[in-house]
Amino acid sequence: CRATVEIAKSQTELAERPIDIIICADERRVMIHISDRAGGIPFDVGQHVWSYLYTTADKDMSYLAGYGVGLPLSRLYANYLGGSLNLVSLPGFGTHAYVYFPRLVTEQIEVVPDRNHKWKFG
Repeated sequence: CRATVEIAKSQTELAERPIDIIICADERRVMIHISDRAGGIPFDVGQHVWSYLYTTADKDMSYLAGYGVGLPLSRLYANYLGGSLNLVSLPGFGTHAYVYFPRLVTEQIEVVPDRNHKWKFG
């Protein structure tokens, strides 16, 4: 998403570079597919994106971007939750990210009470 905003020089160009999100599921898994048209990741940069503190962001761009932890931490969280995060980049065109998660069975779902929750004691 950051790359899309950085590469677009106007609102019109930004509208011509959509970020698509597709969510699919079956009984066992959920897959989230996110794609952009921001030029992709160059071949020589490809494997570095999983390294902590590696960045291509302009240091003056934002206080939230460019620290080199976004993709590595996202993949770590996906793995922690039993899933995975994979990238397919088409240099010169865009990037596709695929996030897979196993579905939760009913016993794994924790209901968090809201303020109107009726507590049962005893």
